[in-house]
Amino acid sequence: MPNITDLARKAQSKVPVDLKTLLGPFYYRYISFQADREHQNNLSIAPDLSSDAPDHVLIVTIDALRPDFVPDVASLHFERSIAPGTWTFPSVTSMQTGQLPHKHGAVAHDHPDESTFALPKQFTGSPTLPAVLASAGYDTYLGSSFITPFLALRGWFESHRVYGDADVKTVLSDYKLWRQNREQTYGYLQLGDLHAPIEPPKKYVQSRDVDPSLDGLSRLVKYTENYSDAPSGWRENRLRLYRAALDYVEDTLEPLVEDLVDDTLLIVIGDHGEAMWEHPDRDQQFADSRPNYGVGHGGTPFDEVARVPVALHHPNFESQFQGGLPNGRDIPKTICAGLGIDEPKFRGVNWFGKIPEDRYTICEATRYGTERKAIYQGDKKVIRSETDDVTLDATVHENGGETFETLSDDTIDSLLGHLPDTWDDMDIETDASAMVQDQLEALGYR
Repeated sequence: MPNITDLARKAQSKVPVDLKTLLGPFYYRYISFQADREHQNNLSIAPDLSSDAPDHVLIVTIDALRPDFVPDVASLHFERSIAPGTWTFPSVTSMQTGQLPHKHGAVAHDHPDESTFALPKQFTGSPTLPAVLASAGYDTYLGSSFITPFLALRGWFESHRVYGDADVKTVLSDYKLWRQNREQTYGYLQLGDLHAPIEPPKKYVQSRDVDPSLDGLSRLVKYTENYSDAPSGWRENRLRLYRAALDYVEDTLEPLVEDLVDDTLLIVIGDHGEAMWEHPDRDQQFADSRPNYGVGHGGTPFDEVARVPVALHHPNFESQFQGGLPNGRDIPKTICAGLGIDEPKFRGVNWFGKIPEDRYTICEATRYGTERKAIYQGDKKVIRSETDDVTLDATVHENGGETFETLSDDTIDSLLGHLPDTWDDMDIETDASAMVQDQLEALGYR
């Protein structure tokens, strides 16, 4: 008997675009339900919780959140963290497994001469954070505003809700309905308002004085190869639109945070940042498959892509960052520490303790073209591509950005010596359906 998913994919590839749009909500409901049915938890041991473990855990990921755009949300204090990967699929996998991309393997690269969507294989190892928390008695929920996080994490949670392109209000509202009357919960929410297409409510756009006459601001389809062609003020207005979207996220997120700070272990973080023409000339030293030079994410891990804001809140004890640089892969270890769970398989460091000042931490898993890795130690940084044989060194600015060619040879060698030996071979594998490919393209993934 034919597989229903295969039949659905064939049908999607043959229907007109307007019909795909009409069927979209039903499709996302269907794959959400299918993921619920596929959920399994093979962990047989129920971990013990500490007496001060909160009843609820929530991770809110703001997609494409730059390090120089720190959210302003009452009750939360933001620092900056290194993203495990330069785009969503490998990064959120790290955030739920504690493994860096070169370890969990949920990576893929587009070749410059291929039109195929490079979709990584989903990680199938163990443990995952939702599995551990489910074993400890927490109901688990994934709310994904667009499809990429869902593809990385599907089946890991007891309840899933994925959308074609939902705004923050929709994602938070459905989460609150799900959480209502549940005694113990773990929720993971991915907000896509800052990800292209950027389309916040009109009043937020007007409040940031965005020029509506400039075409293409919401989507990354213009001036990606040669920004010098852009009209005067185009980049500035793109950043204003981005800021307007963050305003909307802040205003919608803050009431939820105020409602749950007394009983919820909370992390708010970016999965990666977003470049906006900071280093196009340097970026052309690397083989990119789009080409997009110094634009978007999934490419070279410049600081605007590799570093993100992060906030940590525990209702029962102090939760300020101390010491060196956190990394998003630390989340499972940190959550378990905040609940009193001993799970030695989760790697990384516990944010409730002091992070070593001399910690080396990396961002990797480029999607477009050759693999490029960034390694940070404090305010020192190197970007390296083995395939292109290019090394960039930089000093990182506290509030985002970097100045290149500032480090000594000894410092560069030390940083390079802490990079992993694993470099990807750019094999392409994909099982993306027509509907998935349509949405990836709408989100700028071509």
